[in-house]
Amino acid sequence: MVVDTRTHQMHLCEGGKVDRTFAVALGTSGVGKQHEGDNRTPLGRYGLGSPRASKDFHVFVPVGYPTREQARMGFTGGAIGIHGPPRGYGTLAQLAMLVSRDWTAGCIAVATNEDIDAVAAWVRTREVKDVRLVP
Repeated sequence: MVVDTRTHQMHLCEGGKVDRTFAVALGTSGVGKQHEGDNRTPLGRYGLGSPRASKDFHVFVPVGYPTREQARMGFTGGAIGIHGPPRGYGTLAQLAMLVSRDWTAGCIAVATNEDIDAVAAWVRTREVKDVRLVP
């Protein structure tokens, strides 16, 4: 999985080829997360956790931020993941993404519950479970 933060696209890749691409929203303050509460989406390579149900979002796929090395360097924060729109705000989240507005607290968000279901199914069926967030 590769998230191109410049183009706001997440690519699900297999065998060196893109299987599917999704438009994504990122943190309201951009990229380069270093501290909890900075509203930035991290850059780098991170492990993915098992997709799970969420009280705030339909499905949440945990992203392993910060890495051990980043934590040693003083990076803080957590609860970074890939998710769909907040419960009750599906249409607003979709509209925000249409006008390229980033609205998350540092996560990667797809536009619909159907999109996050497809991402979660992809993660569940792959051996390699990591995401690269690139500038």
